[in-house]
Amino acid sequence: MQKTLKIRKIALLTALSVLVIAGCGKKQGKEGKADQKNPAVAVDSAAVAGKKIPYALKEGKRLFSHYCAVCHGETGDGSGQYYGLTPSPANFTDKAFMKTLPDEKLFKAINEGSASVGKSNMCPPWGKSFHSEETEFIVAYIRTLTGS
Repeated sequence: MQKTLKIRKIALLTALSVLVIAGCGKKQGKEGKADQKNPAVAVDSAAVAGKKIPYALKEGKRLFSHYCAVCHGETGDGSGQYYGLTPSPANFTDKAFMKTLPDEKLFKAINEGSASVGKSNMCPPWGKSFHSEETEFIVAYIRTLTGS
């Protein structure tokens, strides 16, 4: 009885090992084919026209889309889901406006709330929600919204 149980355990472990090894050896295929299967990756690929996006910008976009786009809009133009906010959310696509904002001011506005930089108190402080590196990612992504 003990011997049969031991053999079954060994057989099970062997089968699992084979499955793991078979899965690890799987090739990804040609570049581009994986993008066609995953629509989210295909959209990112189309947006950069063959260029690879650094992790910081991808993560910044993800965080911006989740936390900021509700008010600032997906494109950062200030036209989010909450209509009628007074004052209206900042338009990060406005090149002239963005030239007046140093990274430090954006960083502070995100961490401590926009009231900390003399703007509306409608944007909450996110400093306890993000690590400083994540805030840097968001600032880097916001910089890309002007198209330059």
